[in-house]
Amino acid sequence: MFKIIHCSLMLLSLSLFFIMSDSKEMYLPSRLNREGELTVLQQQSEQQQHHPPSMLCQNIKPQHSVDIKQISGKWYGNEIIIHTQDLPGVYQYHSCVIVYINDITEQSVDEYEPLHASVRYLRLIWSEKDLNIEYNFNYTMNRPGLWHNMGEQRGSMVALNQYTQFNGRVQVVNSINDHLVLTFCGSDMHHSIYTIVLSRNPEGLNSVTIRSIRNLLTRRGLYTESIRKVCESISSSGHRIIIPFLTLSTFGLLMRIYWMLRKFY
Repeated sequence: MFKIIHCSLMLLSLSLFFIMSDSKEMYLPSRLNREGELTVLQQQSEQQQHHPPSMLCQNIKPQHSVDIKQISGKWYGNEIIIHTQDLPGVYQYHSCVIVYINDITEQSVDEYEPLHASVRYLRLIWSEKDLNIEYNFNYTMNRPGLWHNMGEQRGSMVALNQYTQFNGRVQVVNSINDHLVLTFCGSDMHHSIYTIVLSRNPEGLNSVTIRSIRNLLTRRGLYTESIRKVCESISSSGHRIIIPFLTLSTFGLLMRIYWMLRKFY
């Protein structure tokens, strides 16, 4: 009887260990400079200068039907997936990326001369660690999922000279009520290709949705093994703590039962 109880507890302990291992991603420390942690965009610019990507912008089949009004407003970053093979791994950043999207066609009539009646304009503001970058794009009504960059970016990050100007396009890979997936790809070999996964809810997306998005990008021919997790303090830090806590509590309870039963057998 004693051997049976002992073997059962050992098997259950091993099962709990594998559950813990499977439920957590391996996080690598993000890189720091003297002022503190680099933002994702700053690190992207630094890597572009020293490790240019080996692929050009490609057609990854952007979503054909995109309601610009529906995707306008505030979005919270979940993760940035880098589609180059230089630094594989999951890197956790202690900052939060917030993106604002707005149609600015009416305000841009004087600034930009419309090439065609169907051409419209939108502005995307990327905010991170009290810094921001402002992008301006144009798109056509028949292809609202493909945005072309217009001019140079502006913002406080540019003023710090820690940002490489983006010249390319953004493809809307997936647009649903609660999340938005945008792939930035440059027009030459000196720009990275990366995807930002956004959610309306500051708590972020669940692991099933994140996994399905990564699988979608993989099917589109993009490398998805280099990931920057952002907004972790808002989204999933609590989830990462509760699983090990419950597992250790269960293990402790089993050990108590083990010692109690040992007294009787």
